[in-house]
Amino acid sequence: MRSKVLIVEDERLVAQHIAQLLKSDGYEVCAIASDGATALKKIAEFYPDLILLDIRIKGEIDGVEVAERIKSLYSIPIVYLTAFSDGETLERAQKTNPQGYVIKPFRRQQLISTLAIAMANHQQQEKPEEDNLSVSTGHYRLQPTLDYIQEHLDQGITVEFLAGAIGMSTAYFCRFFQKEMGCSPYQFIIQQRVERAKIILLERELPISEVALRCGFSSHSQLNYHFRNLLGITPKEYRSR
Repeated sequence: MRSKVLIVEDERLVAQHIAQLLKSDGYEVCAIASDGATALKKIAEFYPDLILLDIRIKGEIDGVEVAERIKSLYSIPIVYLTAFSDGETLERAQKTNPQGYVIKPFRRQQLISTLAIAMANHQQQEKPEEDNLSVSTGHYRLQPTLDYIQEHLDQGITVEFLAGAIGMSTAYFCRFFQKEMGCSPYQFIIQQRVERAKIILLERELPISEVALRCGFSSHSQLNYHFRNLLGITPKEYRSR
């Protein structure tokens, strides 16, 4: 199975060049994101095996802040792309414990070698906890979490809260959940909200914007996006069938 890489780079030509190099070496480039907000959405959607992240991406949040959010929610190795950065930015970057750096301009072999080493190091670090996961009580331990999610779909649910409720760190909880359920906590919540929307949509007099709120989506457009992404049709189309 090919390793999935998410590229977060705001220079389109650079991103496409990197994607070509990785594909030629057997990697699967699951997505390219040009800003932090898009990157976070793609991570939740694809759960990549590695993230190649430009430190100085444009947008409201820079690469370091993206990395901080990733580290708080997932256990995915990060390799930074950088040309040059001020000392303060590099110091912030180092605190996110990246698995490596690729300095621009780079050679193909440097890129490929850095990613291979990063993947190997991360797998080695994860092995003790993965062994513990294999002897866990699995669904039994997650059942209170699954029940809570079902009972609070219309409310804000954070991964940090779910993890703390069963005495796990956020990163460990995400790995545990992924192993037992086959998807990330975020993906599971979205799936359950869409399933609930399918039921509520049968109440044909209820506006779709109200359906969205009852399922925990912030707007009609957010429900529309996730509904189409999972089912291939919009809520309106589903309701009119």
